[in-house]
Amino acid sequence: METSNLVGRTVSCECGRTHRIDPREALYGDDAIERMPDLCARHCGGRRACILFDVRTRAAAGAEVGGVLRAAGWQVQEVLLEDRPGGGSPVTDEQTKDALNARMDQPGLIVSVGAGVISDLGKWIAFERDLPAVTFGTAASMNGYAAANISTAVEGVKVVVRARPPAAVASSPAVLRSAPYELTASGLGDVLAKSVSSADWRMNHVLFGDYYCARSVGLIAEIEPLYLDNPEGIRRGEPAAIAALFDALLLTGIAMTMAESSEPASGAEHLISHTLDMTAAVGGFEHDLHGRQVGVGTILTSALYERVLKVESPRFTVPLEGADAAFWGPLADVIAGHHAQKADRLKAAAAKLAEASAWDELRRELSAMLRPPARIADCLRRAEAACRAEDIGCTREKLTQAFLHAHEMRGRFTILDLARLVGVMPDAAGDIVEQWG
Repeated sequence: METSNLVGRTVSCECGRTHRIDPREALYGDDAIERMPDLCARHCGGRRACILFDVRTRAAAGAEVGGVLRAAGWQVQEVLLEDRPGGGSPVTDEQTKDALNARMDQPGLIVSVGAGVISDLGKWIAFERDLPAVTFGTAASMNGYAAANISTAVEGVKVVVRARPPAAVASSPAVLRSAPYELTASGLGDVLAKSVSSADWRMNHVLFGDYYCARSVGLIAEIEPLYLDNPEGIRRGEPAAIAALFDALLLTGIAMTMAESSEPASGAEHLISHTLDMTAAVGGFEHDLHGRQVGVGTILTSALYERVLKVESPRFTVPLEGADAAFWGPLADVIAGHHAQKADRLKAAAAKLAEASAWDELRRELSAMLRPPARIADCLRRAEAACRAEDIGCTREKLTQAFLHAHEMRGRFTILDLARLVGVMPDAAGDIVEQWG
């Protein structure tokens, strides 16, 4: 794995920063579970571990991990994260974190066995307790395994909380291949977002002078063809394709840690997914997996980039409307506060782009980073992953509304905002969803 060549290193980077690459270790192989006692021992002074899992990930690998640790002389406490009332899958929020924390003894190490929710909760608790954490991934489903970030909801709004990466991440080919395929397809959607999120990040560097690291953007370049050009291999569970996907997800998480921000892997496409999550929570209904929604959002935002960058000589007009209270309902006041943080950036972007040659220079830079929406849609379709509204249990009208309002939920400047400055949005939303959603 490419990740194994990077973790644990300290890199003096062209961006001007020195990156200490965490996690310190990555383990991937058929014998990964058997090697967990030695892996854990390298990152923990004692032999007391708390294993965190849910009912599905306990069956996938958690029970076995606990067994090998006990056989190696570890004192193991198992903490089961139960499903929500009514059978809903667990979620990451402060209430869940605090409840789990209260149930834990005094371990020297937290071992999370699971995917997004379990991984995030384990990192979060370990950070607050100042303990090392080890994560055993049970699905190639999301890019947060190796990241310091925790994705959670505060006052109903999806936000990123900064914690600390695990000391080590492990998994095995057999466990990943046996995961429900919708989870693997979710991981593919999450990692394909990289072209849009990286372009959004670069745009913030060009327009506002924000920090940007080209090395973190390019971490997955060499392995990307293994899944982008062979999505059928993902669907068939081919070892090389699944390994490349999992590696790319780890590297994308490392990129976020290097940048000390989610920006290398989370842009406008993620805002669309978060909007679907938040409106589902307000409405009291379920939503699809994060990465499956992100895949659809990546197609839409790639198509939006394509339209915006074709505009030859735009007039830059700062939009005056605020957050739409009718759309956000009980979240409106909190959303309005986030959206208001972007007002100065909208004005600064319009002023910068009005300078001679600035627009053409931005177009050239971003065009080189992006992929056509057709290529992303084709990859997802061939992998039998979600690529249209109906695939994520969403009507086109609902998806269009998320597309129209996603820019309101964060202070971050993305293609959703640039499209308003040049006058492409909101009018293009319906056409893009009709064609691609």
